Amino acid sequence: MAQRLSAQELAWEWVDGVRIATMEDIPPEYVCRVTGCKRAMRRAIERASACTEDWVLILQDDAEPMDSLDLKLKELFRRIPDGAACIMLHHGKRGMEERDGWMRVTGDVRSMTAFALRPSFAPVMSQALRHWGGEADRIWERLVRNGAFILSAEPMLVSCSQKGSDIIGGIPELKKFWE
Repeated sequence: MAQRLSAQELAWEWVDGVRIATMEDIPPEYVCRVTGCKRAMRRAIERASACTEDWVLILQDDAEPMDSLDLKLKELFRRIPDGAACIMLHHGKRGMEERDGWMRVTGDVRSMTAFALRPSFAPVMSQALRHWGGEADRIWERLVRNGAFILSAEPMLVSCSQKGSDIIGGIPELKKFWE
């Protein structure tokens, strides 16, 4: 399993930014899901760079859009400052700070459940995700530290049930790594 992950430039010691003590702690079916999810995320972001729209919306399979998402997004996009590269539509409550009337990402935010990005920012994000498989999985903090202007929608426009989530619902044994 370690060789399969290494061949994909994924370190087995890290799963979604969480340090794992031994390979035996990771069920093989989870590794397949994580690898597939990361590949899909990379492809979606790479494709976003070719988009001619102003914004590209990326949702993972466990994202649950709020009612009237389309109307709320239109309103949000109309108000977003020009320099914003990305806006998170779902997140945990840490790693955020209010500045100038907006919630800005400032640190360790783990959710990639739902976000919108400008196509011009997609190559930067794609490059940052190139070597996923360690602390680099905490992508938002790294991007912000490198100067990216990332906002968060308040209230969040997407929820995440996590009932079918690989981390909590799909494989309950892994919940301990996220507590």
